[in-house]
Amino acid sequence: MRDALYRKVHAHRYRRAIDDAHAVIVRALQQAGDAIVAIGVSGGKDSVAMCHLVAQHCRPLIIYNDSGLEMPESLDMVRAVAERLELEIHIARGDAVALQAAGLRNYDAILEPVQRAIRERGVALEFVGLRRCESRHRRMLIGRYGPVHQSIRWGCLVAWPMRNWSSGDVFAYLDEYGLPVHPAYLRYAGIDRDAIRVSWAYDPDRHEDGDAEYVRQWYPALFRQLRDKGLL
Repeated sequence: MRDALYRKVHAHRYRRAIDDAHAVIVRALQQAGDAIVAIGVSGGKDSVAMCHLVAQHCRPLIIYNDSGLEMPESLDMVRAVAERLELEIHIARGDAVALQAAGLRNYDAILEPVQRAIRERGVALEFVGLRRCESRHRRMLIGRYGPVHQSIRWGCLVAWPMRNWSSGDVFAYLDEYGLPVHPAYLRYAGIDRDAIRVSWAYDPDRHEDGDAEYVRQWYPALFRQLRDKGLL
């Protein structure tokens, strides 16, 4: 009901955001030609919506980052999306906890498996569900590089089709198309679902109040692992 009402009240903005995303996807695919296209899917709302958008234009390879810090439910979410859209999954496995304990920067340790998968699979274009309203840093990135750019970090073209979407747009899109919603968004009644992060169960670089307690309560094995490595 909430998301259907959003689509009705914000109909113009919502449809404009979708049309813009499709335009960015077409532009990116034209630049990539017939090369291999991938999409990073974490099981979170943004990546699930984006996968559905992109799959209307091509058959992207789904890359799931199994860095060791993901929520246990996330892989099942990604598999459900892949099955529905009939897409291949490449599971990029890593051990972010061990790498961080060895001194590698947190962000690099978490993303290293995806960088490796992009190289191994010869990906020329990756779609990423970055949205400018999520943080000041993301607004700066999008303002600097635009919706499609050649990324030195990733070694391929990167496209951000959903850069102008609000979280309301994303949830409304999932609802409209009956796409799966990660259980983490439904876990806390009364807590703003926009604040729930699914990509990693815990990111030591973020240091948000309550993050460690969230992991302790819902993922005690991961909490003990992080604590034993001195990362909490």
